[in-house]
Amino acid sequence: MAAAGALALGLSFAGVAQAQSLLSDWSVADMRLALAAAGETVLSDGRLDDGNPYVSAKSPGGLKFTVTGRVCTGAVNAKRCKGALLETRFNLDSDAEVESWIKQLDFAAVSISNGGDSDLLVSRYLIFDHGIHPENLQINISVFTGVAEEIWSKL
Repeated sequence: MAAAGALALGLSFAGVAQAQSLLSDWSVADMRLALAAAGETVLSDGRLDDGNPYVSAKSPGGLKFTVTGRVCTGAVNAKRCKGALLETRFNLDSDAEVESWIKQLDFAAVSISNGGDSDLLVSRYLIFDHGIHPENLQINISVFTGVAEEIWSKL
């Protein structure tokens, strides 16, 4: 009986420890760490016109992309965000070419759309509600850059 109680107590503490390691939102510092851990190079960070944060980065393959905050709260210089939008754009010769590629490309992990001005927009949205493990965040970043680099190689 004592061993079962100790096991139950240990499991409850493990659950608490695991829950504490989840990110329920993110700051620029958190995202910079996640990008570096995923093997990306952080180029810069700052604030958008609406005050929400962004981080720009480059993959080892040379793909440049941004992570922008969505559903952000807090003071302008200390905003924390419940969502992260990863995006990259490829400038093509025409909107007709963009539309043609949209019809050809099919990846479940990203959204592919016409970004205007002959840009093919590739994006992935991450939701932090109820928490995301830092390693899962790194994997999501790697999935995005891997798919985007594959698209880039086809264009």
